[in-house]
Amino acid sequence: MYFHYDWVAEYLEDAPSLEEMLLILNATGLETERDGDGLEIEHTINRPDAMNHYGVAREIAVKTGRALREPQVFDGDLATLQGWTIHSDDAAMCPQYMGLLVENVKAEASPAWLKQRLEAIDQTSHNFLVDLTNFLLWEFGHPSHAFDADKLAGNEIRVRFATKGETLTTLDGNDHQADGYLCIADAEQPVAFAGVMGGANSEVDENTTRLLLELAAFDPVQVRYTGRDKQIFSDARYRFERGVDRENMDRIIRRFIFLLLQQQPQARVIGLHDMNVAPFQRTQIELRRQRLDLLLGISLPDTQVEDLLGRMDFRPQPMDGGWLLQAPGYKVDVVREVDVVEELIRFAGFDLLTSELPAMGGTSYTEQPLAVGERLCRNMLVGMGLQQAVSFSFVGETAEALFGTGAEPLRLRNPMNINQAVMRRNILPPLLTCVAQNAKRGLRRQQLFEIGHVFQNGTEPHHLAIVLSFDTDRTRWFDSAGQHPFYVIKGYLEALCERLALPLTFKSEVPTWLNPGEALGIYHGDQLIGGMGCLAPKITAFYEFEQPLVVAELSLDFLNQHHLPLPNVAKLSDQPAMRQDMAFVVDQHHAAGAVHQHILDLQPACLEDLELFDVYEGKPLEKGKKSLGFRFHFRHPERTLTSEEVAKVMDSVVESVRNTYGAVIRI
Repeated sequence: MYFHYDWVAEYLEDAPSLEEMLLILNATGLETERDGDGLEIEHTINRPDAMNHYGVAREIAVKTGRALREPQVFDGDLATLQGWTIHSDDAAMCPQYMGLLVENVKAEASPAWLKQRLEAIDQTSHNFLVDLTNFLLWEFGHPSHAFDADKLAGNEIRVRFATKGETLTTLDGNDHQADGYLCIADAEQPVAFAGVMGGANSEVDENTTRLLLELAAFDPVQVRYTGRDKQIFSDARYRFERGVDRENMDRIIRRFIFLLLQQQPQARVIGLHDMNVAPFQRTQIELRRQRLDLLLGISLPDTQVEDLLGRMDFRPQPMDGGWLLQAPGYKVDVVREVDVVEELIRFAGFDLLTSELPAMGGTSYTEQPLAVGERLCRNMLVGMGLQQAVSFSFVGETAEALFGTGAEPLRLRNPMNINQAVMRRNILPPLLTCVAQNAKRGLRRQQLFEIGHVFQNGTEPHHLAIVLSFDTDRTRWFDSAGQHPFYVIKGYLEALCERLALPLTFKSEVPTWLNPGEALGIYHGDQLIGGMGCLAPKITAFYEFEQPLVVAELSLDFLNQHHLPLPNVAKLSDQPAMRQDMAFVVDQHHAAGAVHQHILDLQPACLEDLELFDVYEGKPLEKGKKSLGFRFHFRHPERTLTSEEVAKVMDSVVESVRNTYGAVIRI
């Protein structure tokens, strides 16, 4: 926004040079550059107080201590305007509206001084009456508007929302539907969009002899809404949607009268109607010395604080431990103690602040293990190619009963429909509904998971659920031929357990919603917390699944007592690996996972990886026996292993498995 140097200097005693102004304004936080004979200032949205020439001069006066020259105003008595009605339908939309009626005026050409002022800031001159309102806008930053009083029906001004069918042609010549927008209206129709632009039906022209000057305050949000929706960009809108100074509205009215009578002494001021349904009151703010020092990290002297507050017109009153302040009307963005602190350091000088941050207290906040664990599970599953789903917490009673334990579910008093009648006790019912609907739309291959609340016995446990469906009609080069879907979902859960060091085990006892023999129960210690594998036939039939499908669901509440490990990072070895296969024949009741864990607990030297690659039952093995094939991967980090070293380790492993499980080596 451009401001002319001579105009700004007019309000200052001993005005600084243009270059000095430039430095002073930048020091206060206003980004300013020189542009010819003036200043180009980049304002932030909270600085309407500096969007006028007097406001820029005020910034310089506060910063430097120079005296301000107040513009001359009319100091006579103003009669109350009779015979006119001015009303606001909504005090929040328009708390104050000042209407000044002047007769015997002329819309003549502006005098040279006024034209020069406006032309210096690239403003077009129209006629004296209109130019005077533009001058006041650029002098004080508060928009005003001149109506031809003879064009206003019924001697009435009413601030209201336009009704259906009402239209308005604005001063730029564009026609608008006014329905629903805040307008200035006379007794018959809208004559202006409030705070945005006047209407052509009340425009001042060469025939104007009676003028009604408007000076008002409008709701910034409503002004922004009207201007944006109607695509009207005006200087008035730019100011109103940022806030105006209500405390000094009378000064602007009197300034208008002074300049008008100076040019047209024959003009007669009939009266002023000040509709003020919500009188302006200064905001009371307490500024505490301790808080001031804490936020700045330095201590400004009391005399300097009081001097700066006085220059800004905060009217400081000392109190115990600080000052009681009254925020002036032009400081529309100052409503809190911290705002006052910002104003003080702007004028005291940012260079006073140290380059080191002030000492700050610590925090007792610690992340909750459950939240951290859920986030890690979510990130891992997404990284493995699964998609996160978010389903409703409401399910149908029939579907919920398929997963229930026989207890009564939590029912809704007013369900939207029968399929959302109870609160879920498992995540799988709504997740399976989503999978079934997708399958009917042709999406048969799906990998979904959800982490969320369930509702059980007055508590809301956190559950994790996974559903994998497969398309048997299509194959891909990366599909593992002949691999049962059970092993895919088991691989996902094992990866989670390994990364998060989850103390989970898998056993053959399963929840009722799984199919025994094709599923495993998930245990935390001795407690069954979920299961994974193929669904029970009754559930598969209920959802009408045709493609292979496996699921998993488990409670995550145990994470509240689980300490999640940091990732382990190890240096990769460039030495060759040595692989050794070994098959153990054991009794059928011995779980492969137990044997696997037993071998790991032995911590064989240089063992890099251990995997179960085969489980076999049948001839030539004896009845009640099974063969567990393990593949051992050995690698030394610094040198090549010898066969003798590996054989010695394997002998100790075989001996331990034989003694613990009665195993026999299968040849």
